[in-house]
Amino acid sequence: MRRRFAPRFALALAAASLAGTVHSAEWPMHDVRTQLSFNNALMRDLGLRVTDVGKARATFPGHPLSMRFDDPIAFAGMADKRVRADIEGHVFEHLLGPGVSHRGGFDLAWRGGTLSMQDFVLAPAYAPREFEIRTRDGLVVFRADFAHFEVDAERGDLKLFNLDLKIGPDLAARMNAPELVGVVVGGLEISAQVDVPPGTAKLGTPPSCSDWSGDQDVALVGIGSVGQWARGSGLVAISPSATLRNVGTANVPWYSKFSGTFPPYSNDQHPYLIWGIYRIKDGRFEQIGVSGVKHAFLTTNTGCDAGACTGSGAPGGSGHILGLGCQDTYSQGNNNSTGALSFRSEIQSALGLWNHTGSHFDQNGDGIQDHSGSGETFLDHGANVLETDLQTANSSYYLDAWYVVRDDINIFNTMGWRQITPSFNGSIWTFATPTLLVNGPAVNAWVSDTAPPAGSMNTVLTQPDGHLRVVVKTTDLGGGQTRYEYAVVNHDFDRQVGSFFVPTQGTTVTDLYFHDVDRNAGTDWTATQDANGITWTKVGADGLDWGTTFNFGFTAPAAPVAANAMLGAVAAGDPAQLSIATLAPEADGLVFRNDFE
Repeated sequence: MRRRFAPRFALALAAASLAGTVHSAEWPMHDVRTQLSFNNALMRDLGLRVTDVGKARATFPGHPLSMRFDDPIAFAGMADKRVRADIEGHVFEHLLGPGVSHRGGFDLAWRGGTLSMQDFVLAPAYAPREFEIRTRDGLVVFRADFAHFEVDAERGDLKLFNLDLKIGPDLAARMNAPELVGVVVGGLEISAQVDVPPGTAKLGTPPSCSDWSGDQDVALVGIGSVGQWARGSGLVAISPSATLRNVGTANVPWYSKFSGTFPPYSNDQHPYLIWGIYRIKDGRFEQIGVSGVKHAFLTTNTGCDAGACTGSGAPGGSGHILGLGCQDTYSQGNNNSTGALSFRSEIQSALGLWNHTGSHFDQNGDGIQDHSGSGETFLDHGANVLETDLQTANSSYYLDAWYVVRDDINIFNTMGWRQITPSFNGSIWTFATPTLLVNGPAVNAWVSDTAPPAGSMNTVLTQPDGHLRVVVKTTDLGGGQTRYEYAVVNHDFDRQVGSFFVPTQGTTVTDLYFHDVDRNAGTDWTATQDANGITWTKVGADGLDWGTTFNFGFTAPAAPVAANAMLGAVAAGDPAQLSIATLAPEADGLVFRNDFE
């Protein structure tokens, strides 16, 4: 049966080809232009240079929401009738055909070698919306992924932008540096004209776009890669890619900042991304890097439920409502874009609110964006880590990311973490990701929130104005001595934490420890002890802000028992002192009562 079917199937394909039949998902492409831009600081660290640029066309403006690196170069593709775009329901899926050859190109040079990219080829990769940049004889020099896209069937325009441009296997091999495969060195944009096949339905506004009922629930479903974006003054800026999905029953607004007022909140509501870097050493879990706030601005809406809001006629235009079941993605470069990053202090994290008047992007307070991030570097608002903190022996490292989404019903599936393995090759840092994404905060890698081992506890305190967490791990040192290590996490408690009390019931403690993420000894919290216990208190304005973890510790001549710690809020509100379950030293072998209860 199969032997009889195969020839008929092949003949059918051949007949279709001879007749010029085009599948409804295949849109012929022409006037293709490819634009590359490079992170020059990173290229210098690598000793990699772009030389002999030939037949470059004038750079094109690209999409208004595209990010740029230094000195973009653009090239025109050669006409080839076999090149098509696989577009399903106005969602770009794949580049079809042999790839796009370009007129002109450039050379790459490094110490000890060169590689010609003259007449380079933009070729399809295996995964949707992924590409390879090849030499004309087939070497894979770059790969590009995490595309944003826009398909305008009315004008016949296709734009792909915000792609990470990564070192490919053949360039890494030529440089004798296999560890560089996947290192992001810049960005890629593609512009093309497309012929819309006859009978293609126009993309209107699904009725679901005006429906804001249901529960908003955005889940982080991937941290794809982690990379260096800048080095300087002993610091390295680190950025992840991120992928999320609408797993709730309501649409989620995703409007670009300063773009107008839209339902359901009559503003330019959008999510905000933060990320942090952590280290476990000597039994302690410490935050060593903290990012600013990345303002989300566009959603790709792939893999959506049937009938989901994905239309270009949706309020605010295409890609500004995350529809039901829809997935979205952001590249490393996109997340670390200076034009999208600002200060955490501007966000009310528990409410997902931002008043842009007088903000980092509206510095004169007139309600109009007057600052685009120009003049800033990747070190200004990204997650910056001391290089020495990445070189601690016998340590493990982690990165977590969290999308702050207004009215989201579950913040803990909107965040997630992966273990990372830092490596320095003498030129740049690379970060392997040996584990898969786990939802929740990275501190759960230290002490499980569902099955904490004996002598440890992981407690979440949920308040109307935010979430706090106290995690404790104890170690029996022998001789009747126990080490107590605490990680206090402020998830989204905007009133901040200004004090941390642990009951000790008169037990004398030693080897006090405090750690925060600002690397300024002058703001380290001070510790005092009385008959009830030990209290750490903030110095100056250095409270425990949202999305941040501080560490506290001591040694006591007593085993751990259940107790209540106290967290003191900085800003006024009720309650001023918050009680949370933890472990603390036993008093005279008896379980004690906390005087603060």
